[in-house]
This record gives sequence, structure tokens and C-alpha cells, in this order.
Amino acid sequence: MLRLCGFVAGAILVVATVASAQTPRLVGNAIGGAFQWHSDAGTTTDTATLRFDDAQGRQAFTVEFQVVYPGQRPAAAPAVVDMIVTQHPADEAQPQVTLNVNGEALPVVSRPRSERAVVVSMPFDEFTRLASAETIVQRVFDTDLEFGAGQLRMLRTTAVRWAGR
Repeated sequence: MLRLCGFVAGAILVVATVASAQTPRLVGNAIGGAFQWHSDAGTTTDTATLRFDDAQGRQAFTVEFQVVYPGQRPAAAPAVVDMIVTQHPADEAQPQVTLNVNGEALPVVSRPRSERAVVVSMPFDEFTRLASAETIVQRVFDTDLEFGAGQLRMLRTTAVRWAGR
């Protein structure tokens, strides 16, 4: 029985090691941001964007941290930060669509209609904990996204700004 337990534990370790070795990992390589003033509501949507490229240098993922606050500058920390993770397929700019009508090819121009995205809402305290981390690796859509050093610095600065300091 002891041998069987040892074998099972060893097999689980091997499977876990192989699974983690097969998970693609992208290191974040770009940062950005945007402000959008909503004059009718008197609020600002503030977004910090992190970009992750694939081995060919194409945008593969973006991770956006987004808050809405009254006025044009945060006076106090927001209650919630939304983290929006979007996967960008390699053929996103021009998805392949073909039509065959009565045996003849019909040329068409296609464009994407929607993205593959998820949203996580977190309390601001959790965002500040995340922003103060030394390393962040996020697994999403079977890919590990490792936040780059510049991205971590941007998150720290963003957390301070959003806190209204």
C-alpha cells in the first residue's frame, strides 16, 4: 500500500510538472493608459493597460485595470477595480472567412465582431495588494501571463494615483 501511495504521488508530480511545462508563458512588454471624461455623468473612466505579445511580436493578450471616479481626478480610492483580460487571436485583424455560392468562390471582407474577454472585479484593497507584488503570474485561457518589471512599476504608480494621493 505504501508503494502504491508513493507511485501515485510520483505520478501526480510528473503530470503536474509536464502540465506546467506545456503551459505557454508570455511576459508583458508594453504599458498604456486612457482617460475618458463623461461630462453628462461628471465621471472619469481611467484605464491602465498591459500588453502581452506572442513569439512573433503580435499582440496576444491585454490586461486592463479600470476604475470610474467622480470628477476628473480621483479624490479618494475607488471602491472597485475591474480587471479585464482580453485574448487577441493571431488572425484578429482579418479573420479568415470564405464563401462558396453555387460552386463559385465569393470574395468577402470580414471583421471581428467580439473579443474573448473576462472581467474580474476586486476591491481596491486587493488591487493595491496586487500592485505592490514583486511578481505576478496570471493564468487565463490556458496561458500564463507574467507581468513585466515596467508593468509592475506602472501598477504601483496607478494604485497611488487612484488612491487620491
